Parts: sequence; structure tokens; C-alpha cells
Amino acid sequence: MSHFSINKIKLKNPNRELLVQAIKQMASDLGFEIVDKIRDFNGNTRTDFLIGIKNKVFHRGVGIREDGSLVGDFWGIPTAEREKLARKIIQYYTINAVVSSLRSMGYNIQVQKGAQQHVVIAEGI
Repeated sequence: MSHFSINKIKLKNPNRELLVQAIKQMASDLGFEIVDKIRDFNGNTRTDFLIGIKNKVFHRGVGIREDGSLVGDFWGIPTAEREKLARKIIQYYTINAVVSSLRSMGYNIQVQKGAQQHVVIAEGI
């Protein structure tokens, strides 16, 4: 039976704007498409999320809610792929939150992107 399920990820009270910015950046970097609706195996759609993404693995789409939880029909998608997506969302959100905080304190920021990690370089005030 196909259905939508919700997966919690480890984001505590995420900032809405930072979360959207992080997802858009992640989508651009990793080849996801931004979508406004997701579907289940039967073709039922859902739009009750902050921002949606899809790619070859998550071909029905994944919605990201304001609390950072993921909603979608994950049938047939390996748990490892869902966990990898959750880690990437946390990584991109954390980077955006750190950069935003440091910029608000007056630091000049550079982010160097690598295949497995990003490095944030803050130059003093």
C-alpha cells in the first residue's frame, strides 16, 4: 500500500528563511528540482509543506516542512538514501545558519565547497 509518511530529522526550531535558502542551495548543488507538490505511488498529491524537491532517487518528491521533517512516499527508496538526504539537509542548514550568524556579527565569510564537506572561513572584523 502506498502512502505518505513523515520522517523527523534533527533540526531544532529551524528558521524558515534559512531552511528555504539551505534547501535551494542544496538543490542547486546536488541536482534536485524544486517542486510545489509531491505525489505518492497512486498519483495522489500533497502540497502542505514549506518547499519540495525531487531527483532520480526521490522521483515522487519530498516535502520539507517548517519543523524540518520530511514528508513523502518513500516506498521503494532505501533507508540509506533517506538518511543521506536528512544529513545533507542538516549540513546545508547548519552552514547557512553559521554563515548568517557570522555575517550579522560583521565577519567577511567565504564558503569552500568540497565533495564531502564545506569549509567556512571567517575573516575578522
